[in-house]
Amino acid sequence: MSMAAPDGFGVGEAGPNGAAGPEPVLDQAYPRLLYRLLKLNNLINRPFFTHFADGYDLTLNDARVLGALTAVGQAASHELCDATGMHPMNVSRSVARLVRMGRITERADPHNRRRKLLTPTAEGWALHHILAPHFKVLAEFVFATLSQREVEFLSSLIAVLSARLESVDLDSSRLIDAEALEREREPPRQG
Repeated sequence: MSMAAPDGFGVGEAGPNGAAGPEPVLDQAYPRLLYRLLKLNNLINRPFFTHFADGYDLTLNDARVLGALTAVGQAASHELCDATGMHPMNVSRSVARLVRMGRITERADPHNRRRKLLTPTAEGWALHHILAPHFKVLAEFVFATLSQREVEFLSSLIAVLSARLESVDLDSSRLIDAEALEREREPPRQG
């Protein structure tokens, strides 16, 4: 029997006393929409885990880094962070892993010795050519029920939301509830 997940965070979480209780329902549109976007992201990622992760010894972050790199041919790590929206530590780990596996190479930029240029190897390009048709089929399936106008509108909305998030630093207090975070860090009161 299939059960639809509620529109809210806390799916499958235990209540305050450790017992599973009724699932919380969000009463605000923004968090509910964010949850739906996170769920959509997970649903889009599922075929990757089912068909490619183990077979090609590839993490999702590795695939994102390799995909961004093959799109431009060569780039520095910080440019891949910008292109993917990934945290710099995750890009760094994937770059190191892809270099170790022989899927990308790293060399000093001849114009700036502190900058390292990353380039897909023949193996990296071959893997990209294996994955690209599957990515195309998935994209066509996901967007098939939308009109061209809806696709363009969705694309413009995503661009606006991405620009908003890119306009602030990762450590910005605008992205978290600073008061709640401070309360969570306080030691428990003895009593």
